[in-house]
Formats: sequence, C-alpha cells, structure tokens
Amino acid sequence: MSGQENAPSSIAQWLPSEWGSKRAWLESAHRAARVLRRDVAQAKPEQIRQAIELASRLNPGPWGGEFRERVEPTWRGAEVTWKEHDEGTVLWVHGGAFAFGSPRVYRAAAVHLARATRCRIVLPKYRLAPNHTYPQAHDDVFAAMRAVVKERGPVVLMGDSAGGNLAMGGMVRWMQEGLPLDQISALALLSPWCDLREEAVSIQHNMVAHSPFSHEDSMEYSKQYLAGHPATDADVSPLLQSSFEGWPEMYLEWALDEFLAPDVAALHVRLTTQGVDVTMRTEPEAVHGWQLLPDLLPEARRSSVALGAWIRARLDRHTA
Repeated sequence: MSGQENAPSSIAQWLPSEWGSKRAWLESAHRAARVLRRDVAQAKPEQIRQAIELASRLNPGPWGGEFRERVEPTWRGAEVTWKEHDEGTVLWVHGGAFAFGSPRVYRAAAVHLARATRCRIVLPKYRLAPNHTYPQAHDDVFAAMRAVVKERGPVVLMGDSAGGNLAMGGMVRWMQEGLPLDQISALALLSPWCDLREEAVSIQHNMVAHSPFSHEDSMEYSKQYLAGHPATDADVSPLLQSSFEGWPEMYLEWALDEFLAPDVAALHVRLTTQGVDVTMRTEPEAVHGWQLLPDLLPEARRSSVALGAWIRARLDRHTA
C-alpha cells in the first residue's frame, strides 16, 4: 500500500485527545506536517520553502514596522525598523535547517525585536541547500557581517537554529581573520544548531513531538548542506570549537524540552567553563522555533522582551 493511501490514518494517530492547549495543538501540527511532507506530498525543500514564504506574508508584524529589502554589491537581505527608531544594529541570521527561511519569513519577529530594542534589524539573505552547499551560506553570512559593520559600525550578531550555527561560524572566521573584536558588541543565540554530526546527542535523541523535523530530517538537511564536508569541522559544528577565548558576551536561549536542548545545554557548559560571559534564558515548555511567533505565543513575546532588554542594555553600555 502506498504512503498516500496510508496518510489519513497516519495523520489521525498523531492527533491528541485534548485540544485545550496551544502546545498540544503545535505538537500535533508538527506531527501532521511530517506525515504530510513525507507520506502525502513527499515535498521537496523547494516546495516547503515556497509554502513557508506564502504563509509568512499573512503576518507582517505589529503596526509601525518597516521592512526594506537591500541589494548591495557584496550582500543581499533586508532591514527592519520600528517607528523610525535607529539606535543600534542587530544582524540576525535566520534559521531554517540551511534549506528554508528568508528575511521576509522573519519580518514579524524582527519587527517585535526592533520595537523591543529600538534598533535596526538587518537580516542577511544566504544561499540555501540543497542547491547551494557548504561553505556558500557561511560565505554569504560572513560577507554580510563585514559589509554591515563597515556601513553601520558595531553590531550585535544574532542567529537562531541553523542561523545560530552560521552566526557562530561567522564569529569563528571573524577571529581567524583578525578583525576588530570590538565591532561585534555581543552574540545572541536562540536554540542554535551547534552540532551537525550524526552522533550528536540532539540528533540521536530527537524529541519529534517538539520539532517539525524528525531524526531522518535532521540528518538529511545536515548532509544536504555539508555535501561531504566533515561534520567534525568546528566551522559547521561550533560545539566542537577547541577554544572560545576572546568571544564576546553572549545570550543563549533554548527550551528545556525542544529537540536541540541537549546540544545547546552542552554548549552553555563549554562556554561558561572557558570563561565566556553568558546570559542564559530557558523556557520550560516550547517547541523549537517558538521565538518566531510573538503574535501568537506568549512564550515568544516573553522571549522578545527579554532578548530586547538584554540587547538594549549592552548597546547602551557600549555607547556610554
């Protein structure tokens, strides 16, 4: 019997008996999405990407936000401001398993962060797998870092999920090339995907109830981007970085029950053990990527407010 014929009963078995909480609804939506993607539509990354882009246009974010695309000689992307406030720069590298996402998908969340920080949020666009593989996304992010710092001065570097991986990779390269460390005021990471190895704890113990991706998905997207490049390279698995000496002050947030929690917790231990100044924030219950839905989820609004206050305090201290 084909996967399509099995699909309705497969989806039904994932539906919860109680629909009283948004958490149960989100977990069920994630499960249904996995079944639909693999068993029904057998959707390719390009198709999933298009669906995400279309859905994101339904939520432009709070009133007062402005989204402007940027096409520059060395980088492309967008920038977001709120009510013309421009009191600093946050360079936010979007997530999406190296295969999905874009500045426009992050528009609503970026407007919320712009409001919380009074900053200009710069969202670089990078080439996506499977059509583009390592090191192209890393190269695009690093090029944007150099250009934005040259144009705007010091930035708070930030990334979520795969974007957290790319932000850390950019920081590694920034230090390797001997660029001024005072130009990266701080580094904020939201549920970063920091270990792409197949034996990574988060991949081996993937808690699929808390993720739109299964164990197989995680390995597939990792391998698509790496395209044979060793996952043991600290450039792509920054958890394996031998030393974090000299890294800027950091903000690290994750949910205690999301599927990347084990690796992010291990990263926190490594950073603090090596003397990095880390502000840790956790949510007790949240699905991976919850920070992108501040218009829907109270935990996402809490995250935006907490991160915004942390960023604002660092920027004010640097300009005092």
